[in-house]
Amino acid sequence: MKMFYSLLAMIITAPFVVAQDLGDPGCDSLILVSSWRANNVKIYDGCNGEYIRDLADSGVLRGPQAIFQDPQGDVVVVSESNHKLVKFDLATLSQATTVVSPGLMSNPITVVKKDDNHVYLGSYSSNEIIELNTQNWQKVRTVLPASKVHIEGIDIGMTMGPDGHLYVPGYDSDNILRVNPNNGNSNEFVSASSNGLDRPRSVLFVGNQMWVTDYGNSAVASYGMNGQFQNNVISDLFGVAGMIKDGPDHMLVTSDYYNDVRRYNINDLSYETVVERRSGGLIGATSVYRLNKQVTEPELTDVTGMRQAWLNGVGIIQDNQILVTEFATTLGGAFGTDFSPEGIETILWGELLIEFTDCHHAEMSYTSTLSVDGMAFGTGGYPISRIAMNLSGRLCEDSGFDNTNNNQWMSGTFYGGATRSGEGFNIDVLENNRVIVSWYTYLPENQ
Repeated sequence: MKMFYSLLAMIITAPFVVAQDLGDPGCDSLILVSSWRANNVKIYDGCNGEYIRDLADSGVLRGPQAIFQDPQGDVVVVSESNHKLVKFDLATLSQATTVVSPGLMSNPITVVKKDDNHVYLGSYSSNEIIELNTQNWQKVRTVLPASKVHIEGIDIGMTMGPDGHLYVPGYDSDNILRVNPNNGNSNEFVSASSNGLDRPRSVLFVGNQMWVTDYGNSAVASYGMNGQFQNNVISDLFGVAGMIKDGPDHMLVTSDYYNDVRRYNINDLSYETVVERRSGGLIGATSVYRLNKQVTEPELTDVTGMRQAWLNGVGIIQDNQILVTEFATTLGGAFGTDFSPEGIETILWGELLIEFTDCHHAEMSYTSTLSVDGMAFGTGGYPISRIAMNLSGRLCEDSGFDNTNNNQWMSGTFYGGATRSGEGFNIDVLENNRVIVSWYTYLPENQ
């Protein structure tokens, strides 16, 4: 059957899976987590959190940190330890391109989007912030000059506040710096070690509060809009590092101690673990990013003369034969949301006999009492064979056709060869010598 041969060839020879097909096909997103110590970014299913694969080939990333998307939607990873920004195409999440090479900035670590074509990029070692054009990946200007006077050790979670200022965590200076990105003016919004602040890593605005991952105190601390400490909203989270909003009422938080990702409800602080500890070799979990899968509308192909038909029935197995005496089809169905079960009418089609000659081949014959638009299905038959080896067929081969004592070997998908393109049989063996047979075929045509 041509369509099945094409499908099998694609499965065997395809060099990669498109990003849209990664993980659960019913899930609309992926979760990307920077595994700093493993020098890679881990890809997880966005719904069940199961590990899928690493983002990059070995050696591409070193100390990955911030993750964002460029104007084309491609994924960009800030690779701190080799001083690069590396882009991965959205279609496959496989092809890597270095868009910012070493020399522009030492130890880049954090990114905040300014607009569709520009970002602010911060450095851990030089404490510099620059504006970067993401169309040509060229530096536009310096926002905060390199210095250790006001902040030291800019970390992963710099963010834009509701006032249009950058709020920058200083891991080594134990403070939060507020920077006006328009003129570079800055002031210490949370002073060094205020209320014991120890190695802040990420900043997130929640309502009229500023939340900070307080790495040294294993907490998420809350501050008012005046920079005054209020309380710890989360405590005893060792290694708390990255923190981003995840929808209107949730946030994702990483821990480089537990090496997991938790999804907190920002209203009651309840949480679920969405990426389990060390899943997929996650170690040194820092930045986290939810990537929405690319949705493309398929081009419609208009066809006429579509005449496929489905026939179904429950049969009885006797020796090496399957006999279905009440093979049926339906009328009144409609595709998709137009389907209504009340409109379905089941009508008797006829009888079907399948007689196996070995583990993978059989003779099929039928007698139908149904006609469509005056054209009868009539009687006939042809040889059919298993389209692909499955466990049932393998068990039959292992025991030998004449020695099989379990009817399960009949299960599988069968077809009539290349001369019967588009037709086939699904056989599903049940208990007590019963079997479901479905035949996808065509309506009779008036020649």
